[in-house]
Amino acid sequence: MPTTRLTPEARRVLVGTCLNAVGNGFVLPFLVIYLHEVRHISLPVTGAIVAVQGAVGLVAVPIYGMLIDRLGARLIQLGALSMSFAGSIVLAYAVNPALAALGVALLGLGGAGLWPAGTALVAELVDSDARPRYFGLSFALLNLGIGLGGIAGALVVRPGHPGTYQALFLADAVTFLAFFFLLAGLRAVGGPQPRAAGVDVDESPASYLRLAREPAFRRAIALQLVVVLAAYSQLDAAFPAFARQLHVSTRVVGFAFAVNTAVIVAGQMWVQRRASALRRTRAYWLTMAWWAASWVVLAVADHLPAGSWVAAAMFLYMAVFAVGEMIQSPLMPAIVNDLAEPHLRGRYNAAVSWAWAVGNVIGPVVGGAVLGARAHALWIGLGIVGCVAGAVVARRLEEVLPAAANRPVARADLEASEVATELKVDISATT
Repeated sequence: MPTTRLTPEARRVLVGTCLNAVGNGFVLPFLVIYLHEVRHISLPVTGAIVAVQGAVGLVAVPIYGMLIDRLGARLIQLGALSMSFAGSIVLAYAVNPALAALGVALLGLGGAGLWPAGTALVAELVDSDARPRYFGLSFALLNLGIGLGGIAGALVVRPGHPGTYQALFLADAVTFLAFFFLLAGLRAVGGPQPRAAGVDVDESPASYLRLAREPAFRRAIALQLVVVLAAYSQLDAAFPAFARQLHVSTRVVGFAFAVNTAVIVAGQMWVQRRASALRRTRAYWLTMAWWAASWVVLAVADHLPAGSWVAAAMFLYMAVFAVGEMIQSPLMPAIVNDLAEPHLRGRYNAAVSWAWAVGNVIGPVVGGAVLGARAHALWIGLGIVGCVAGAVVARRLEEVLPAAANRPVARADLEASEVATELKVDISATT
């Protein structure tokens, strides 16, 4: 029975997530370099191969949602980890574009299932009051793992030595395998969930159409889409191009992302405690305010002379953006899984994941087109408008969101130190 303290099963999932993040950090910065410079695949073909991962995810995520509800989150996550493991192995030995595309497609299929299945499993293992703390800690550990993996990967790879790149992909495969075995031991949990008993529930057949008829869920999905369009997709895809147009070196861009990761790792639980008394929709308002401030930092940077001041502004932007991330990271998973009937959690979480994927397709296209025209003021203005829109959608969501799904961000009696201590003990036990 879930409690406010993390169960051994929940801690095991958290450990696996951390290990998996380290593996992702090994390869994320080097995939394009590996395909183009080591396997000698042209840049246009490399871009098309990388795009396969997102395209596969858009198709696979809704299917995963149905499978999670029918077969259980644990089984689907094991399957997703298996495909990701196979994809990393294939990429390690991808000597031609066809094999590279196959490896990336397998990684896309695996990655598409990991988030909805993992979130549905956590919702089963962790009590509603404790979920924001769990998701916040998971977000911090994810960033820590990716950061550590990226540093390790940078120390391992050597130009002109294909074996060093292969070693990274094989190490990534090992982390997927380790996570697989951690989950394989959870035999008593993660199966198909029964309909809720003793409450008034919709008896219509399980389907995505049923979810679409729910006003609160529609607005939650709209909010998720705005968050990705106005924030994350621009950070990942457009910000580096903007920085380069301001004559910022690639090294400074890399350090800026490191600042983002460091701030999240250092401050996640502290920021979450400071915001713990806010209801979830009100916390979104605070998130949008911080992200709007980050866009203002970029507006100022656009008018600074090239040099160290612009570099400092890039670091400040990433730090300010990170504060918004720390507030926002546990909100949507907690809202969605409190809205979801247990036997439909797969579809609920898959729909959120799909909205994220759609935003990551549209956002870079828009950002790239605007920055391609060097319309910096328009790009920044659209970002600020997006933050305002996010606050408006959050207010509209509050009007229809049940109180049980819009409770305060976290309970004061579940301190981060308790979770961190339990996790430390579990890591020691598993190693």
